[in-house]
Amino acid sequence: STIYPGIHYTDSHASLQPMCLTVCFPGTFPRQILERSDIRVHISVSIDEEYGTFTTPVIEVALLDLHHRGGLLHCSGGSDDVSSNLSLDMSNVGEPTISFLPLPPSFDYVNRADWETVTQQIQEWVTTEVATESSLWMWGCNAFWLAFIAAYPSFLMGKWPMWDPRIPLEGSFIEEWLQ
Repeated sequence: STIYPGIHYTDSHASLQPMCLTVCFPGTFPRQILERSDIRVHISVSIDEEYGTFTTPVIEVALLDLHHRGGLLHCSGGSDDVSSNLSLDMSNVGEPTISFLPLPPSFDYVNRADWETVTQQIQEWVTTEVATESSLWMWGCNAFWLAFIAAYPSFLMGKWPMWDPRIPLEGSFIEEWLQ
């Protein structure tokens, strides 16, 4: 994915604002697999070469322990507690709350109707809550296209509803899909 950080301007300089990213791992593993393995996650961050002489990205890791009532909550699991915690974290960095996350526990990844619903929720959020200059704008557009293709996998070869024209047909996910 490509993301765009906010820019902080001073009289004679500018700097990129820090970003908070959450990486979720929906699904479960058989317990015996995790008890005998270290799970490695490879994350790569880079900046365009032309800016490399001015800055180098630094990744800091903070683990989130999302246990609630004895059961592990997944990214797609629902909990008012987790929702409010994520909302609080997002409001601290000046971005709108991501209202369609976490997905409800009843969300079925293979059910087209569930994808249609989340597509509408994302479209509403992107077009009414997120400023086009925000670092969440392109992320939201990519999320929209991911959900849209899940809901309408025959996009461009079948029937699909018109999406809000404020959401451009661009972004890393949809551009790859269209190739």
